[in-house]
Amino acid sequence: MTQFLGLTIFIIVAAGMVIHAGIELPWFFQWVGQLPGDMLIKKDGLTIYVPLTSSVLISMVLSFVLSLFSGDKR
Repeated sequence: MTQFLGLTIFIIVAAGMVIHAGIELPWFFQWVGQLPGDMLIKKDGLTIYVPLTSSVLISMVLSFVLSLFSGDKR
């Protein structure tokens, strides 16, 4: 459990540093929001962006990676 918490904190801090530094990740932003199922609604002066498919895909990848590092052998 301690390793999981440490890894989670590390990932959150690293992501925060990348966002704060303004580092551009073109390989990441080319597909995020461009997948089928991601919604973009534009109306008079209002834009709503809902990246459903991208969120599900990122969640699945993170779940798989974190399951590799977990101590559970189910």
